[in-house]
Amino acid sequence: MDNIEKVLWPDEADNFDPSLYVHIMTNGLYKSTVKVEPFKYEIFDVGGTKSARKKWLHCMKESHYVIFVADLNGYCQTLEEYPERARPLSKPSINQLQESLGVFERISSEPCIQSTPILLLLNKAELFEKTITHHPISKFDPEYTGGVDYWKACGYMADCYRRRNRGPPGKLHCLLMDSLDTAVFQNAWRQVQEKIIHTTLKY
Repeated sequence: MDNIEKVLWPDEADNFDPSLYVHIMTNGLYKSTVKVEPFKYEIFDVGGTKSARKKWLHCMKESHYVIFVADLNGYCQTLEEYPERARPLSKPSINQLQESLGVFERISSEPCIQSTPILLLLNKAELFEKTITHHPISKFDPEYTGGVDYWKACGYMADCYRRRNRGPPGKLHCLLMDSLDTAVFQNAWRQVQEKIIHTTLKY
């Protein structure tokens, strides 16, 4: 979050900090302020762990935009919060995609954000094309018939979230994201800015 402006507007003359590519789990709540004249944006980065979710609602109540980041590869993974070696034998493993869909459904049903646009970022697209060849989606969902076609698989994932959306369909926007491609971040940021400005000018 300290380097968010370098991600949104990278300067080719600067040496790009490789630490931006390091994956660090977000614990707690982080706030960052970005100034784009004549506006000032406050961005809240909230942890996705169960213990951190109770803080989400407080942030969403006055938000102009909600960005939900989902891992495309989660359909064949279990949650890190429930590693095999620590999981009680009486409890089944929790599929990451199913957990993510449940969280997304609960968020989109919150009364305080029914008029708030939601940007769904389907993350780690650079890994997804390889993942579906090694772990066919049909193995986890027998009704899936798209095989290893990348775009059909992406459409399937997007539809999974659309079906669980409890807010106005027109308020949900979906974008594929390569976690190492800053151009995608810039594109997403432009979309967020446009939506926020449009909403603000309406009032």
